[in-house]
Amino acid sequence: MAKHAPNTSIFPFIIYVLLASSLIYLDYSFSYFSKTKNIYNSSILSTKYLISNFVFEPVISIPSSLKSKSQLIEQNKSLKTQLNKEQVAKFIISNNEGFFLKEDSLNNFIENNTSSNKVVFSNLARFNTNDYFCCDSHKMFIKTLSGQNDTLLHSPVINSKGLLGQVISNKNNIQEVMLLSDTRHSIPIFSNNFHCNARGLGRPLAIGCEYSVLIWDNPIEVGQEIYSSGLGGIYPNGVLLGKVKNIVDRGNAQREIIFELTADPLEERLFAIMVKK
Repeated sequence: MAKHAPNTSIFPFIIYVLLASSLIYLDYSFSYFSKTKNIYNSSILSTKYLISNFVFEPVISIPSSLKSKSQLIEQNKSLKTQLNKEQVAKFIISNNEGFFLKEDSLNNFIENNTSSNKVVFSNLARFNTNDYFCCDSHKMFIKTLSGQNDTLLHSPVINSKGLLGQVISNKNNIQEVMLLSDTRHSIPIFSNNFHCNARGLGRPLAIGCEYSVLIWDNPIEVGQEIYSSGLGGIYPNGVLLGKVKNIVDRGNAQREIIFELTADPLEERLFAIMVKK
């Protein structure tokens, strides 16, 4: 059986053509739809901008961002090291009389082999904090920033707050430092007219010495400052070490003075070794 074409009216088609023509005429003559077109174009541009700046550019910039972050970290480490050096230098200069630095060498004494003293900076390599808080042996290991140096043995070690101890071994550019609080260590000290040979007490920041009340009648008081005397040839003279923390009666006319040290080896990771030529 043959199929007949549908009998469709042409009237709706004419209506659509006339409506479209009128819309085109209105837009052309009076910019009737310009606002709508501007909104549409603006939306397209905004979408492209957002996708470009917040999707594609962040992804593309990831490698350079990681590189920049790494550079900032290295720069921050370098600035921190330089700041620590300047703090140590400030301490040494403020105690110049004790360290015997020449006045004309104060601004150039760091790593200066021509001065009467030189300073060799080191970083912390290893520190057994378990022994430090529980036992008699108080040692740390540091490594010089400038490479191997064979003149460091028995030299004093400091940070920006003061004296910490002395180098007792120097192998493969690693220096073993015995701290002032080690029970095997002793340092001659003075406070006003009182002198003694203070030994480490095996406790953090603690040294002490005993005296007889038959010889010294109340020679020192709690809170009184103590200084290195320079005797023994290891440590400089007149450097602040700490304060009297406690005075204990040991009986038989003996008393023990407990001193609290100012320089804490746990506070900083950069140290200076003072080498006297």
